[in-house]
Amino acid sequence: GVDMVTDDNRRWTPGLYGLPKRNGKLNDISHFDAAFFGVHPKQANTMDPQPRLMLEIAYEAIVDGGLNPASLRGSKTGVYIGVSGSEAGEAFSRDPEELLGYSMTGCQRAMLANRLSYFFDFSGPSTAIDTACSSSLLALENAFHAIRQGHCDAALVGGVNLLLKPNTSVQFMKLGMLSPEGTCKSFDSSGNGYCRSEAAVAVLLTKRSMAKRVYATVINAGNNTDGYKEQGVTFPSGEMQQRLVRSLYQEANITAEQVEYVEAHGTGTKVGDPQEVNGIVSVFCESKREPLLIGSTKSNMGHPEPA
Repeated sequence: GVDMVTDDNRRWTPGLYGLPKRNGKLNDISHFDAAFFGVHPKQANTMDPQPRLMLEIAYEAIVDGGLNPASLRGSKTGVYIGVSGSEAGEAFSRDPEELLGYSMTGCQRAMLANRLSYFFDFSGPSTAIDTACSSSLLALENAFHAIRQGHCDAALVGGVNLLLKPNTSVQFMKLGMLSPEGTCKSFDSSGNGYCRSEAAVAVLLTKRSMAKRVYATVINAGNNTDGYKEQGVTFPSGEMQQRLVRSLYQEANITAEQVEYVEAHGTGTKVGDPQEVNGIVSVFCESKREPLLIGSTKSNMGHPEPA
């Protein structure tokens, strides 16, 4: 595999404040074709790089799906974006005397979805979703059900995460969540935390009748929550994960034996990985079957959190 995690100083000096030296970073977030996307230069200069990236990759996703973005103008297309924060917004708001006002619209999380709907002239639902590490999956679930229920004919689904300053990483480190080596050792006994990472992703979800280029078909989607746990609010529940997966597969009439591969969360934490693996085994390996393959891209790229 390829290790996409680096220890260079593109964001801050490696090891600053005792942080892990390695994290996952996108190559270049400074360039943006403001004129192409109809953003005034003054707005572009105080705009969070996250919506700038989403504009670019959303356009690419539509074209990659075999559609001309212009053909979707005025359509009932939805936008669902997973995002958890805007570190750029905090930076742009530091000195009240230098505020131009544009960072209000350039850095608000709502604009991660609304800016896309505005540029592409979509009239469907436009929602930014924050459920921490499941944000993009919840965005996909919302889009799936919106299309199935007729709220929109198609939907852009995406997620984005940038690590622009060390403060958030320091907080995760203080909570004991980060791997000192800066590596997600998914499902490994040596797993000792996760590696923070950047990412920007977008997919175009459509009805089968509208699809021009198909990578995958979404059969079902759902979510639940753990409720109260004595171990604390961040402690995962393998039992609740099992309940959700069982119910979704039953609704779709898919048996455990039909599943050949599971792309797992697999952050490499001592608490989360055992809960997840045991849950997968309980659902998919109750009876004799062909080997079930399990993987997690986080070992290659780190954990992009909401994305």
